This record gives sequence, C-alpha cells and structure tokens, in this order.
Amino acid sequence: MKFMGDHPPRGQTELDIVCTILKLCAEHEVLRDEVYCQIVKQVTGNTSSKPDSCQKGWRLLYILTAYYKCSEVLRPFLLAFLQGASGRPELPFHGISKACEQNLRKTLQFGGRSLFPSSMELKAMVAGRSAKRQLFLLPGGIERHLKIKTCSVAQDVIEELCCEMGLQRPEAFDEYILFVVADRGQNVRPLTRREYILDVATETERLDASYTFWCRRVVWSQPLKFDNELYVTVHYNQVLPDYLKGLFAVLPPSRLGEQHFQQVAKLAALQHRAKDGHRLPTAREVQDYVPPQLFHLLTAQSWLHMVTQHTQQAQALSAHQARAQFLGLLSAYPMFGSSFFYIQSCSNNAIASPCILAVNQNGLNFLSKDTHVGVGFGGGGDADRGGSPRPHPLQP
Repeated sequence: MKFMGDHPPRGQTELDIVCTILKLCAEHEVLRDEVYCQIVKQVTGNTSSKPDSCQKGWRLLYILTAYYKCSEVLRPFLLAFLQGASGRPELPFHGISKACEQNLRKTLQFGGRSLFPSSMELKAMVAGRSAKRQLFLLPGGIERHLKIKTCSVAQDVIEELCCEMGLQRPEAFDEYILFVVADRGQNVRPLTRREYILDVATETERLDASYTFWCRRVVWSQPLKFDNELYVTVHYNQVLPDYLKGLFAVLPPSRLGEQHFQQVAKLAALQHRAKDGHRLPTAREVQDYVPPQLFHLLTAQSWLHMVTQHTQQAQALSAHQARAQFLGLLSAYPMFGSSFFYIQSCSNNAIASPCILAVNQNGLNFLSKDTHVGVGFGGGGDADRGGSPRPHPLQP
C-alpha cells in the first residue's frame, strides 16, 4: 500500500519499497503467496483516492510475476484472475494483466529472474516501461536490435533470429547459441536457453559496460538452405574466417593437384563477387582470398590468372548467389560445420600438442597446428579417456 500511495512511505522511495518486497520474497518463500494475494486484493475494486493507485498495483504485480512463483495451491486461482482481467478489453488494465499472465507463465517454466534489476531497469518497470531494445550481433558483425522484455530468455532471442533467417522448426533452433562477450573478446560465455537476457546483462554490465551478445551456429546437422539472404550471409560470414585460416584443409600440401587449386581459385572468385565486385581482382586481393598455407604453393601470377578466369565466369551471379555457391562448395569439405579450438596441452601422448581440435558431427578431429591436416581422430568417449585438453576458441 505504500508503493500504491495509500500509506505514507516514511522516507522510502518507490524503488526502495520494490527492492524491499523483492528481498523479503527471496528470503521468505512463504511470504510470496501472501504478497500476491495482497496485491490482487488492492487492484480488485480499488477505491483509493489516489488516481494512480490501481495502476501502481498492477505494475508491482508485473514485477513480482517476473521473479517469483506462487504456490501450487494459489496457481490456478492467480492464473484465472489474470486471464479474466486480460480477456476483457473494455477494462482499463487488460494490457498489463496480460503481461502479468505471460510473466507468470514464463516464471513457472524457467524459474523466474534470479538477479534483482539494475536501478535503470527498475525505474523503467516502475514507470510502466517493460521492454528495451538490445543489440545482438550475428557473424560478420551483422546487427539486430530486438525488443527484450522483462522475462525474455535466450531461447526467445534464438527463435526470433532464426525466424528472420527463415527457420521455423525447433530442431533448427537447437543448432544456434547465444554468447555474451566481454573484456574485448577475452571473456566468452555461452548462455543456456533458460537464462534471462536482462539477468545476464545486469551481471555482465558490472564487469564490462561494453559487453556484447553474439549468436552463432554451433551444430550443423540440418542441411544448408539458400533461399533466405540473411541466412546465407550469416553462414558465409561464420565459415569464411575459418576457411581463410586454412582450417578446412583436406590433404597435405604435397598431395594437392590442379583440380584442388582450381577449386580454391573458384572459391576466391566467389569471395570477390560476394563483395559486389564487378571489376577483376588485384594481386593483393587474390592473396587475401586464398589460405596462406595454399597461396605459397604457386606463384602470385599463377593465382591471379586462375582467379581472374573464375571471376569472369562469376560475373553473372549476384552477391547472394556467390555466397550461396561458396557455401555449397565448402560444405563438401570434411571439416565443414566444425567448431575449432586451440589445444595448449593434452595428457594423451598419442596426440601431439599444441594442436587444433575440430569438433563436429563425426566426433573429435585433431589437426596439426601448422599444416591444419588431421593428425588424430576420436569420438566423444575417446575424448573423455584421452586426458584433459584445455581448449580456447579460435574466435568468439
């Protein structure tokens, strides 16, 4: 009643009162039903002389439903109350009552917010602002600003980004993960699908105000699709750096022949066309398009000649078509769809370290640090028996 203005606050601000209620409910679970019942009572048939009393009561209920479950006994009655209020558009608070119902269902499913809101978020909630625009980055630095609500979890973000890429099936959603990146890329943490975005933001902001959220594909069991431009661009941007580092090497350099060099030249031409380049590439650009482990095997002039020929053939393609063709060719490589890690040391003497670990559907592949050619293979069980490699992602 203090928060709703019906009792004197006695020196407490609205934020102080909300924090006190949240802390008491955290420390004394038995109080949660009591608080829910009191708020419902206050917003039902409210006769306060304060014009915003009922509105504040609903806002307090909105905050509480984001944090705490009610008991199994109270649940059906509380849900029925919220559904009744939200199902009547003529009522003044049907919108926020629907938001309260959504919050409560999310809390019942995911456990509720675990961190008290930042002062900025709390001020926004008390003022009735329940969402913020949050930046999420896709491979290549593609920016997406999504509307994040109080109870948005990582799964919600992944589904929204996947839908933008034309993906609708749950098994496709499962192949993508959100990461929070801080300390200029030195601290990279994957989020579980149940984590609340604003909890992660509150926690990370204390350590690094310039943190970022990234979304990447980490499992590649679903086939590639080429009909959505954002999908193709995202996947092209994700695999291109690994390709240019030579991590998709198929054979030792001594066993490479003309056919393989021609394919590398075609991949270089497609990269050039993907940049919307209509002119022929320069020698410097060609060098940038070819993995360094391969570039030194032929003269710069030989590479320029081959790439120029393939570029002329690729002129009719759009940038989107060039990226799609690049992905199609690269998807035939054994290491395509791998996540790469740098292994500093390994207790299994059969694996020479340092090396690179490639994790994909086929298991664990250990690659030479220098040539990137395979030096060992193991399934998931072998990895457990093989010691304790300490992996470091080669990129966020």
